[in-house]
Amino acid sequence: MNYFQWCTIPILLLLCSRELKRYLSDHRRYRLLRISAWALAVVLIMKPDLSSIVAAHLGIGRGADLVFYAFMLSATAVMFHLYGRQFGMRKQIVDLARREALRTPLAGEGLQTARPGVESSREEP
Repeated sequence: MNYFQWCTIPILLLLCSRELKRYLSDHRRYRLLRISAWALAVVLIMKPDLSSIVAAHLGIGRGADLVFYAFMLSATAVMFHLYGRQFGMRKQIVDLARREALRTPLAGEGLQTARPGVESSREEP
């Protein structure tokens, strides 16, 4: 094993065990995805030739290209997922603001302050 492997494998194993401990307490599915990602990283760092073997079976020239393609596809999927969640949260915030505005209506100045000669209905401090 080289220096890089000695440095990264213990960190990845620690992350993997931490996710496993959390998964055992709450059983959330996304934790399984994280565990598998960390475990795959450990395997590919321990056996770097494995990615080249898999890439050759898939018709991709190098293992590094396979890792890059997998990263690009997963990053795109994550971006679409996060965009969808952000879009949903914006809609929830708008609905909440509308509900709150209808629940507690207050008289405002409206456009009256834009017209010259019309005094404001609010008292100044």
